Amino acid sequence: MTGPRNGLRAWILVVNAIGALVIVQSLVSLQTTPHRYEWLFFAALTALAGSFSLKIGSINARVTISDTFFITTALMFGPAPATLAVALGTFVSSWRRGGVARKRVSFNTSTCAFAIWAGSQVFFWMAAVPPLTHQQSPVVHLAVPLLALTAVYFIVNTGLIATAVALDARRPVFVVWREHFLWLMATYFAAASVSFCLVLVMYEAGLTATILVLMPLLLVLHLTLRSSIGRLDDASRHLAHLDRLYLSTVETLAMAIDAKDDVTHSHVRRVQAYALGLARALGVNDEATLKAIEAAALLHDTGKLAVPEHILNKPGKLNEAEFEQMKRHVDVGADILSLVEFPYPVVPIVRCHHENWDGTGYPRGVVGADIPIGARILSVVDCFDALTSDRPYRSALPDEQAFDVLRARRGTMYEPLVVDTFISVHRELVAQMAAFQQHDALRQITRSVAAPVAAPPQPVVTPAGVSDDVLAFVSLARLTAGDASTSDVLALASKLVKDLVPGATIAWYTLDDRGALALRHGAGPGADQIGGTMLRLGEGVSGWVAAQRQVIVNSEARLDLGERARLAGGLAYAMSVPLIARESLVGTLTLYSTATFSDSQSRLVQVIAPHLAQAIWTARRDEASHTSQNTQQANASTELRLVSAR
Repeated sequence: MTGPRNGLRAWILVVNAIGALVIVQSLVSLQTTPHRYEWLFFAALTALAGSFSLKIGSINARVTISDTFFITTALMFGPAPATLAVALGTFVSSWRRGGVARKRVSFNTSTCAFAIWAGSQVFFWMAAVPPLTHQQSPVVHLAVPLLALTAVYFIVNTGLIATAVALDARRPVFVVWREHFLWLMATYFAAASVSFCLVLVMYEAGLTATILVLMPLLLVLHLTLRSSIGRLDDASRHLAHLDRLYLSTVETLAMAIDAKDDVTHSHVRRVQAYALGLARALGVNDEATLKAIEAAALLHDTGKLAVPEHILNKPGKLNEAEFEQMKRHVDVGADILSLVEFPYPVVPIVRCHHENWDGTGYPRGVVGADIPIGARILSVVDCFDALTSDRPYRSALPDEQAFDVLRARRGTMYEPLVVDTFISVHRELVAQMAAFQQHDALRQITRSVAAPVAAPPQPVVTPAGVSDDVLAFVSLARLTAGDASTSDVLALASKLVKDLVPGATIAWYTLDDRGALALRHGAGPGADQIGGTMLRLGEGVSGWVAAQRQVIVNSEARLDLGERARLAGGLAYAMSVPLIARESLVGTLTLYSTATFSDSQSRLVQVIAPHLAQAIWTARRDEASHTSQNTQQANASTELRLVSAR
């Protein structure tokens, strides 16, 4: 976003040019100015006072007691000496601090010189008197012009600097000026008051006495300012510390909530960065709105605490009942956050982040500009990050494909301006996140959430109305739990499952040594095409069922099989059941079909699954035992041969 930076450079050039003009004009006018040595003495005092400048902690700026000398020089010697004294004093004090770029030194010098020149012109125009070293004027006639001088000097000086700060920080000028410079008004008018007193002393006792009185007064003023600014700086640092603590606490809790959603590692942090960058690109400058977007981006999924994990992490499309339960997370999250007294409007953004531009969203069908700008921004960046993140049932989409999805929803789900702006500034937002790092704590939370947990023993259920064929299958499964091999058990079971679910392609996935699911046996019309399928825990339909130990019915077959689903005769639907024996996961029984599975088929498969799991577990245990015995016998035989050889 180069616009604000270019604007800052242009502003600095303009101010420097104006400052150079008034300095040159003052040098020309100086030729006719008397009392040159006296004003040079005041110029030296301003340079000395500038060495005792005080840093304002909240912004990169300083204040000094030099303003008293500047105003006094203007009253006593006129605009030209005051302008040159200010330029000299500001240049020396800026240069002596070291580490200050030349452009900043020239900018500081130009702003102060132009401000005192403008204020001095106003003073002598209103007072209609010559400089006070030329001719004493009635004091009563000087008060109002002096107030005008001070006001012009203050407004011009702080206004020029506030504009530069605002361009650099991409914030409104008046907001910056009000927050960081308005309180300095007191110091300017205090300096004017001291200058007025010095003029009175000069009238009564002369210039030498004025200088003697000046030093202790300025010392007291300097100490007072240092104490006041120190307290303000301490308070500012304390507030900044509390703000960082608050945001880090909210962020940590938000990431812990986010980890419940199985694969959205660091999702909320990325959404937060996208949302803030997009808000600024759209011209959102209000600090309260930006803070609200920052917090809402972290907390918008708080309501997912009320959604079961098997729905949150389900691969494929949710059914109507599951989607209704998922939609509850919006109001639940908003209701939870409404208990927190946020100083900015977080709750309306969270409550509306699933509303659509055309009014078809949820939970209330809010339309168009009635949706808070933060929610309009959040919905776009939340969708984009979801599309470009890995999921167990699909890989992350490339950015261009994700942009195509946003464009397709432009004007219906999302505000057109928000979509267009996000696409145009996306690369710059990504560049700003180049240093993004995921916290180790989040990785640990995610691993803990994703780790499989022992399921409670599943009771053997024989519901009324189950056919004799099923009961025969159960009995047969118990018998084959003896000496049959795993391959025999799976082959026999496949023959009987074909009778229960005709036309289905049957896949038996078992856990391998690496903890992944491998297709151990396939049967049915598409078995040849799905051979060799391997799935990680959590990947696809079967991987999700294995990780969550939840049944899933009528999901998408392609989530497991990819292109092979089409090659296997257009397999469209999948039903998968976890195989659990003695609280241990054995694998999954997954059926693929071109048509949906009925409720009765689902119930029957779930009835036989525990018996089959036990048979597979026993067969694998016996195979492992036989392998171990054979290995021991082979080792013993080898040892006998070695003894005989000796």
